[in-house]
Amino acid sequence: MKKRHFDINLKYFIIITGLAFLFTAPPAFAIDSYEIKYLENGNVIQKSIKGQSLKSSNSINGSESKILINAPTEKVWEVLDKKHNLPNIISMIEEVEVIESNPDNQKVKTSIKISKLLPKFHYVLSFDQSEKYRRMKFNKIDGCFKELFGSFEFIPHGNSTILGYRIYSDPGFKIPEVVCKALRSDADDIMRAIKNEAEK
Repeated sequence: MKKRHFDINLKYFIIITGLAFLFTAPPAFAIDSYEIKYLENGNVIQKSIKGQSLKSSNSINGSESKILINAPTEKVWEVLDKKHNLPNIISMIEEVEVIESNPDNQKVKTSIKISKLLPKFHYVLSFDQSEKYRRMKFNKIDGCFKELFGSFEFIPHGNSTILGYRIYSDPGFKIPEVVCKALRSDADDIMRAIKNEAEK
């Protein structure tokens, strides 16, 4: 009798934890039909978003960007997978050192100059690459900012790829609006730099 009671409790635990995962997992990127034409014309779509902090029950500010890249998902993935080459592609990334690497995960030490209005920031980022050619998640495990995490999503579109980029951050201090505008401009530059490299 006790064993049956344990089995039932275990089944409920699996169901409940499964539902919890579904509700806490970040939603997939939505591509509206009106956005396709805008992306096909070479534009970057950006918007402010809210997310759930990984460290508390508080919400966290973020931004979302999308761009259409005329290259298959495998090639776009390869650009972001080669972390040591990113300073040659993205101007705000000044230094990169891969300190740990396996097929599903990379730990990367990096120095980033986010904006001319802010100092250089140093991080150790963990990249979850277990969803190959579909999603690459990252999370700050050491360094500046109270919290920093996000993802790249690779969405096939014919022979091309729509690259989605989400980043959530809590620097631990208030950022002036003029700096926020500079950060949005940097996100645009990052997306275009990845596009240019993948389309070579």
